[in-house]
Amino acid sequence: MSGLQREANSGSVMAFLQARMGSTRLPGKVLMSIHGKSILERSIRRLQAAPDIDEVAVLTTVLPEDLCIAEEACRLGTRVYRGPELDVLRRFQEASEKFRPEIVVRATADNPLIDIGSVGRIIRELRSGHLDLCMETRLPHGAATEACTAAALAKAHALARDFRDREHVTLYIKEHPDEFNVAFPQAPESVRQPTLRVTVDTPEDFNFVSRLIGCLAEGTEPVPLEKYILLALNANDRGSAAVYSRKPEMA
Repeated sequence: MSGLQREANSGSVMAFLQARMGSTRLPGKVLMSIHGKSILERSIRRLQAAPDIDEVAVLTTVLPEDLCIAEEACRLGTRVYRGPELDVLRRFQEASEKFRPEIVVRATADNPLIDIGSVGRIIRELRSGHLDLCMETRLPHGAATEACTAAALAKAHALARDFRDREHVTLYIKEHPDEFNVAFPQAPESVRQPTLRVTVDTPEDFNFVSRLIGCLAEGTEPVPLEKYILLALNANDRGSAAVYSRKPEMA
């Protein structure tokens, strides 16, 4: 067992939500409001609703423009870590060293409709299969998260050299199955809609997701992803909403 594993909080699971204001196609999107709540808040609340998550931390950059994200995250009651802008793997590793979870669930703050059920499934699969990383496939684009051990994150940080590996956090783990034990189970049939976009990357995405969220009444608990999928598919059949195609993987 590595030193990092021994020092980690035993059994703890933290969601690390990466967020920044910079965006080529939709600048400032993470703080854009959808029916009274920012996309950042919606992402946080869905992660907090996952029963297997112990705590959520927002990971943003040290750039002055991202101070507003740190302030909003603090207002919403989450921990915050500010690190490098482009070396996101280093940002995650430094946050892992600071907060010391055993398992990290990586999510991105442009996804206000994260599949809460998937979060629990990948954590349980990671543990039961003694995996380094687990991520469900064929979910709607923007609904997925990925779980990895803090030890695997530390190993990737030590070994990854290419810029793309540093930028995309878990890419090195995924592309080196000889060094890591990884699994990519298919999502359950009820949420298996890989051509449906529920991420917010463009103005069109924002309008579509806003319409989806606005159609379903929200209570104290977030609406399950299955209900949004049914709504989107029914609306598309009527020609009143668009379903956007894109490669089904996490942004």
